[in-house]
Amino acid sequence: MNKLLFQFRLICSILVLVVLFPSMIDVAHAQTSSAKSRSIRSWVHCDGKTDDAAGVTAAFAAAKNGAFTLTVDCPVFIHVGTDIHRPIYIDNETTVQFTKNGLFKVDNVQVPAFVIANSSKIRLLGWSLQYTGQLPVDPHIAGYYDNGTLVGDKTHQPAPVFNDRGLTPWLAANRGIHFVQAAAPWSGYTNTSAIFFLVGGVKDLEVRNLRVFVAPQAKGSQFIPMVFSSIASYNGNQTASHQVPMTSQFYSIPSNVTFSNIDLDGYYMGWQGSFQNAVFEHIRAHRYGDLQDDQGGTVGGVGKWFAPPHLFYLNYNPTQTGLENRNIRVTDVIDYGIRVGTARDKGGSDPGSGYANSLKIGGIDVVVDGYKSYRPDGFLDLLTSKNLKISNVDATYDSSFLHDIYPAIRLPQAPYQQVTFENFHIVDRAAVSKQSPIWGSLNAQNSQFIITNVLVTLNSWAQASGPKGLASVCTTFKGAGSQVDIQFSIGGHIQKCN
Repeated sequence: MNKLLFQFRLICSILVLVVLFPSMIDVAHAQTSSAKSRSIRSWVHCDGKTDDAAGVTAAFAAAKNGAFTLTVDCPVFIHVGTDIHRPIYIDNETTVQFTKNGLFKVDNVQVPAFVIANSSKIRLLGWSLQYTGQLPVDPHIAGYYDNGTLVGDKTHQPAPVFNDRGLTPWLAANRGIHFVQAAAPWSGYTNTSAIFFLVGGVKDLEVRNLRVFVAPQAKGSQFIPMVFSSIASYNGNQTASHQVPMTSQFYSIPSNVTFSNIDLDGYYMGWQGSFQNAVFEHIRAHRYGDLQDDQGGTVGGVGKWFAPPHLFYLNYNPTQTGLENRNIRVTDVIDYGIRVGTARDKGGSDPGSGYANSLKIGGIDVVVDGYKSYRPDGFLDLLTSKNLKISNVDATYDSSFLHDIYPAIRLPQAPYQQVTFENFHIVDRAAVSKQSPIWGSLNAQNSQFIITNVLVTLNSWAQASGPKGLASVCTTFKGAGSQVDIQFSIGGHIQKCN
């Protein structure tokens, strides 16, 4: 009898475990997941109006080194302004995930909102970020703020002071860099105005599903100066001085980075700087412009100090060994080209400083595939490159908007080696084109520059009645092994250039 009772109780216990065990696992999993994620509500007011810069700084600091995923699930205002100690540093192994209710509002001017300096394993996921600042057309701002206290006058601008007294001490304290009569490399006023400032040995950075925008009613003077800046800087744990050569032994540029599903609306510059092993994919860009005042004048700033803006401006110095742009993939880009403002260069006595075409790029082992640009400023500036291919391009521009100064494609920095343009359709909306849409390159060091299946459509060509007729639209490319196959459709007439 006791044996039967024991067996009965054992069976009942097993049945209870079978029924309850999955629920116990779910509860344990939920508790574990909760422990790995924390809401930013623990640090901020979540009203989108109160300045929560200090709370966000504390939250990011708590989340570093993989402590937990910081969840942003409410609107948060981060007042940076011109305060050199307000930028938020994103340290190693930090993951910040936004929900559909998450929003950051930032107003940085001449100093970044976020700094990623020699940091690794960063995940910025699902961000929604609104810019509410305004970059003045005169870079000589009357002083700067230091932890809330106004300092200096027009001889002390926020940008260089941030570099020397904000960024440099942080690198010394957190990255083991001993500065000897030196400071962090100076990147210029345009770059320090970025929302995200990437410095030196940034590695394993993923930015996915990011939306950066200004208010629908924002003027062109209130656009985002730059979204991402990426600069070379000293490696950690070393002595930094002006005698240190700028090579990969002592310096690094951001590498192993991914930007995926990025949406920009209301900006001057998208990405600027140098990268290695980088992916830019599924990019959508809407309203854009150039630095301007509230009336749309002073384009480019006083003296045109602001760098001519682009969606992508990926450049490097070929003399800095190991710091070249290398292994870059840019795919599935649509630059809708909704222009706010006028072109900065007027021609004649107005000094030229450049133009705001969509893509300015150079590098080694680079692929650009599936790129659409509808900005009137033009499509491409190609910088010195080796083993670069740009394919499947649809670009419409308006040379009359550019005051007939610039083309759709320009090659300003030879030499070019193993470069391919393939499957382009370029359209000039101007009633009369006065500049050839594609400028050539006469550098004898060029080699294997291949242009194939490129169609350019013009309404009419200003020099068609000249001695060369329609053939005058063709440009010259020099270099061993180079091949050119461009077809122009000019008011229904076909002109082949090869």
